[in-house]
Amino acid sequence: MTNRNIYIILYALLLITYIGGLFLQIMEVDAAQYAAMSMEMLKTKSFLKLYDGGLPYLDKPPLLMWLSSLSFYLFGISEFTYRLPSFLATILAIYSTYRLAKQWYNETIASWSALILASCQAFFLFNNDVKTDNLLTGMVIFSIWQLSSYIRNRKPINFILGVIGVSLAMLSKGPIGLIVPATAIGCHLLLHRNWKGIFDFRWLIAIPVILLFLSPMLYGLYEQWGSKGITFFFWTQSFGRITGQSEWNNHADPFFFEHTFAWAFLPWTICGIIGLFYSVKELFKSRFRLDENNEGMTISGFILVFIALSMSHYKLPHYIFVLFPLSAIITARWVYETGMRETGMFKWLTGIQLAVYILLGTALFILLWFVFQPLNILIFVLCMVLIVSGIYVSIKGSQSLTRILIPGVICAAAINIGLNFDFYPRLMKYQASNQAGMFASGLSGGNPIPDNQFYSLNYTGCHSLNFYSRRLVNPIYPQNLKDSLAKRDIWLYVDENDYTKLTGFQRANGEKDILINNKSVQNLSLAFLNPETRDQTIHKTWLVHFARIDAPKNGIK
Repeated sequence: MTNRNIYIILYALLLITYIGGLFLQIMEVDAAQYAAMSMEMLKTKSFLKLYDGGLPYLDKPPLLMWLSSLSFYLFGISEFTYRLPSFLATILAIYSTYRLAKQWYNETIASWSALILASCQAFFLFNNDVKTDNLLTGMVIFSIWQLSSYIRNRKPINFILGVIGVSLAMLSKGPIGLIVPATAIGCHLLLHRNWKGIFDFRWLIAIPVILLFLSPMLYGLYEQWGSKGITFFFWTQSFGRITGQSEWNNHADPFFFEHTFAWAFLPWTICGIIGLFYSVKELFKSRFRLDENNEGMTISGFILVFIALSMSHYKLPHYIFVLFPLSAIITARWVYETGMRETGMFKWLTGIQLAVYILLGTALFILLWFVFQPLNILIFVLCMVLIVSGIYVSIKGSQSLTRILIPGVICAAAINIGLNFDFYPRLMKYQASNQAGMFASGLSGGNPIPDNQFYSLNYTGCHSLNFYSRRLVNPIYPQNLKDSLAKRDIWLYVDENDYTKLTGFQRANGEKDILINNKSVQNLSLAFLNPETRDQTIHKTWLVHFARIDAPKNGIK
């Protein structure tokens, strides 16, 4: 079988895996928030001023909401259409990584870079739980590829596309969209002592072009927030988290991102760490001066931005995912060059990777076999066949290099097929706000509840309830419930803390209250994953249908 056919099979396997994630229910908090905001944007037609549940919003730039609302307009409101723009940005990131690697290395390293990126755990996760980072990553690596092309061939089109990429990256998540490309390209020029490139007057042209692309957002920020909005975008949102001017601080430990890289870059973590080490070692050997055949974008862009992000007072795992295209190229290059030499290091690495595949396969077996019952036998068998196939290729593969690449991609696909087609669909049944919202909108069957009859009690900020009910769900407070029931029947979404307050009200048509189990699916514990102790971790929520009050004696006890 030719390499081309192998790549086609591996990409087809990965595509199936990604497609499974596009149709999953949307998780709280961030993804559900952005999905609900995109829906709200479409309904209110407020494209320059952002609102979250009717309240002015100042945190992230609008590109994700713009594109998702456009996707909703073209194809309807759904999980798939919300994720579609971000998935396309992921494809752009994979392709741009391939093209950037091919500029500086050979076809094999370029192909491996793209496959490593597409199969690392982070990319599966942030296509399931879509935030602003998909768009940011795609635009950043696209801009680096285009600006690298401009440095090599001086074609104006590459410069223009690179600057547009930077602009869209900033519209995705702020100044980090400029910082990563500027660091990568600037350090590359500096390592080559390319003073002419550094002081190229065209870089000054980039400033008005970027401001032109940012102008709709900046206008909206100023109209909504005044100069505070502009300052927040250019400084507080990014640099303020390092200087302490931002109020965001989750007191994460200094090595938070090292821990994140360890799991998020699986199954390539070991290769990635060693590749980074050797790339840094090469820089020191060269005395930080590269010849024209070597690039300094990947290692300098990764290391320097990684350090800067580590200095932030507020850290979340997905903040470093933007650097993974650079890490993928570093990893692919090191594995290829080490494999070509057939050194003892490579044989040792093959053994380590085999152990990684066995451990990941064992974890998947436990997850699928024990956590949720009854067992989905078809998905379970498929995943186990893929894991065993990957391990077999790792042991018996005829080519030493493919004994690492092919098994890694197969095992990554197996794990995420199990997650996307079995584990996550069952897990999301425990996000009660989704189930309540689908009941209200009729998505789970039955007739939809009219907008003026569906409320939450003392419960605001539940974005998935808004998204799945296809409306902005307003809260009712206990002291106002009686007045509301004097006008109409009402459905209430209630948590267990408020449920006991409702005993004095009559249910409509003698209906029974609908119990929906609830669990924060972003914060799983061993107690939840263990079926025998799961009930201890579950919170109860209710959908309650109240009859219109005809007598004044009813009330809250």
